[in-house]
Amino acid sequence: MIRLIQLLIIAFGFSLIGFNQSITTYKLDATLNEISGLEQLNETTLVAINDSGNEAEIHLLDLNGKLLKTVLVKNATNVDWEDLARDDHYLYIGDIGNNQNKRKDLCVYKVKINDILSKKEVVAQKISFYYSDQKEFPPQKRMLNYDAEGMIVYKESIYIFSKNRTDPWTGISTVYTLPKQAGTYKAKKYSELYVGEQGWWQDAITGVDIYNNQLYVLTYNRLFQLNIADLDRSPSYIYEFKRVTQKEAIVVLDKNTIYFADELKRVIGGGNLYKIEK
Repeated sequence: MIRLIQLLIIAFGFSLIGFNQSITTYKLDATLNEISGLEQLNETTLVAINDSGNEAEIHLLDLNGKLLKTVLVKNATNVDWEDLARDDHYLYIGDIGNNQNKRKDLCVYKVKINDILSKKEVVAQKISFYYSDQKEFPPQKRMLNYDAEGMIVYKESIYIFSKNRTDPWTGISTVYTLPKQAGTYKAKKYSELYVGEQGWWQDAITGVDIYNNQLYVLTYNRLFQLNIADLDRSPSYIYEFKRVTQKEAIVVLDKNTIYFADELKRVIGGGNLYKIEK
């Protein structure tokens, strides 16, 4: 109830601070009411996913958020899909949501981008993993840092950013890496990223993306930026959203254009795709 009251207090008004920019809002199809990940497939096409409890489907959108088609991933299960990433040839689907910190079936699905664009059903390769430093399922409350909603592909590795759920709150996201090839791996601890002291609803990471070595970090009410080489440093925020909605998806098209999206919730709203242009 306390969290709900806090949300209601700050949920009126939607604006950003940082530098001059414009925001365009597009209403998403109801198919994506639980959107949790965004990525770009080509110059004219975005791709999105829903999180836990939904089908193993990926949804193609135009740049105005219009649903173009839905593609079934035949050999996959959506336990808790939370983010998307890509390289030159493949889309990576992060089945990395772990709210209770007790999953032992974490994985990333790898699908050919050309298949997604040309087919209605696709087959994925599977990259299974476990965290190198997790010993208990679930761990003690002060160690609840094995949920994740942020993922990028950079060079030859997948980077996973934990969504901190520790009690007391530490403000730290643990960054893990694993290979891009199908198989089963131990996700290695790479770095610790200190996001902030404001608590779970403000500083827990809900999505990440990378463009030109710049990492963009999304939370429910802020957008941060830092160089991928500086993951051991505190990022600086470039936008602050005065209206808190359940923002869980981000993709950076270029240095001047960022898209993000929020889930539809009855009390706080959402269900939109937003485009920020400098």
